[in-house]
Amino acid sequence: MTEAVELRARRREDADVLAAIHTRSRAAAMPWLAVLHDEAETRGWMRGVVLAHQQVLVAERDGRPVGFAAVEGEWLEQLYVAPESIGTGVGQALLDAVKADRPTGLSLYVFARNTRARRFYEAAGFVLVAESDGRDNEEREPDCTYRWSGISG
Repeated sequence: MTEAVELRARRREDADVLAAIHTRSRAAAMPWLAVLHDEAETRGWMRGVVLAHQQVLVAERDGRPVGFAAVEGEWLEQLYVAPESIGTGVGQALLDAVKADRPTGLSLYVFARNTRARRFYEAAGFVLVAESDGRDNEEREPDCTYRWSGISG
């Protein structure tokens, strides 16, 4: 069921709530994924890296953040939706907005075992371009690189 969602630019005060969405979403979608950082570290990363260096779009329902996307250059670095909002159109709204802002294309990484996310991105026109054994990510989890070629003219 798709419900109305409002999109807005990030605010400095979003760090804690976005870190919580990140942590809860990863735990719900990927219970097999190693948890390498505690809540304080995740909040610090959200403040010092994501909000400081990436273009962040926040999805809200009733004035409450329920998801976010973060882009740096041509890379979709983060797209996370609160577990209770998965399947309600939040992720699609965020991805559509990011694609509209990057009409020449976009790349992303996704863990190989995250089949739901892989299906989501494939349905949105992303194509698998590479696979790795995980030696280059901190979780040491096999991952995939996907690319969306952009809006063809």
